[in-house]
Amino acid sequence: AIAYYVGNKQLCGTSQLQKSLIQQWISFADNEILPAACSWLFPCLGLMQFNKQSSEKAKEDIKKALQVLNNHLLTATYLVDECITQADISVFCTLLSLYQHVFEPAFRKPYQNVNRWFTTLMHQPQFKTVLGDVTLCEKMAQFDAKKFAELQKKGKDKVGKAKEEKPQKAKEEKKKEKQEKPKKEEEIEEPDETELVLAQEPK
Repeated sequence: AIAYYVGNKQLCGTSQLQKSLIQQWISFADNEILPAACSWLFPCLGLMQFNKQSSEKAKEDIKKALQVLNNHLLTATYLVDECITQADISVFCTLLSLYQHVFEPAFRKPYQNVNRWFTTLMHQPQFKTVLGDVTLCEKMAQFDAKKFAELQKKGKDKVGKAKEEKPQKAKEEKKKEKQEKPKKEEEIEEPDETELVLAQEPK
């Protein structure tokens, strides 16, 4: 949403029809692709526990989304009109990790129109400036239980260490504050000679 509002007229569309279509594709990326992409990818990257049912459903949802894109791109170079818009950027970025980690050649083969569109975008100078060289997946990433356990352990150790260090750090800061705080000595005013003489005179 932020990218849409800070983009220029070409990216965001000039007519009401273009603007509506761009918003439609942004919504498609956020609601139809992203949730399924996370459910499929996160276990493969060791970020989430693997659930076979969720993973299989995510794959099917991604296939449906790719088919929608493939049909649309059969007669179009880009998603909205014949120029790159925020629609292309949003959908591309949502698909990027999938193309890098799980869209192996056999999986992406049925979606030639999407592949052509994706590679066209990734070779654009503006995309390369931000993303660098994008390497497409050659072998589909799989859930690795050992890797997941290691990442979980590292995360717990890090949290535990932070909890241990916090009270100790607070104590050290308090101690340092006390040391740096100047000690206020009470000033005792001694009487001068005149006051002593007056005090000794009989009243």
